[in-house]
Amino acid sequence: MKLRNLLLLVIMSAVIGRTQTTSNHSKDEIIAQIKLLEAAQVKAILESDTIALAKIWADDFHVNSPTNVVVNRSQVFQRIKNTFIKYSTYTQEPEYYGVFDDVVIVMGKETVVPIGDNPDKDKILTRRYTDIYKMINGEWKGISRHANIVRD
Repeated sequence: MKLRNLLLLVIMSAVIGRTQTTSNHSKDEIIAQIKLLEAAQVKAILESDTIALAKIWADDFHVNSPTNVVVNRSQVFQRIKNTFIKYSTYTQEPEYYGVFDDVVIVMGKETVVPIGDNPDKDKILTRRYTDIYKMINGEWKGISRHANIVRD
C-alpha cells in the first residue's frame, strides 16, 4: 500500500511540475521562448545543422511538407543531407502565436530560395507555415510542421 501511495505521489508531482513549468510563465514569456526556437530552427536549416535540429525537434517530429507528403524527422534529415532541403534565403513572418497550456501553435508566411538538389532551385518561393511546439520534459520541442507553397 505504501508503494502505491508513493507511486501516486510521484505521478502527481510530475504532472504538477509539468503544469507549473508552463503556468509559471506568462503568455508573453512563452512566446518569447518560442520565438528563440523559431530563429534557431531557421538558422539550423540554413546551416544544414541536423544536430541543432535534433535538439529543437521531438523524436517523433513530423512535417506535412511542401511536396505534399508527410515525412518524419529522419526523413527531413536525409533531405537536408542530400541538399533537397538547402536554401540561400529563409525568412519567416509569424502572424499568430496560440498558447494552449503545454502546446504552442505558430502560423505565418515564409520565403525560401532553394539552392540544392531541388526542382525549384533558385526560385523565390512563398509558403504558408504552421509550427507546433509542445512542452516535453520541461523543454519546448517542435512536434509538427506544415508548409505549403503559395502559387500565383
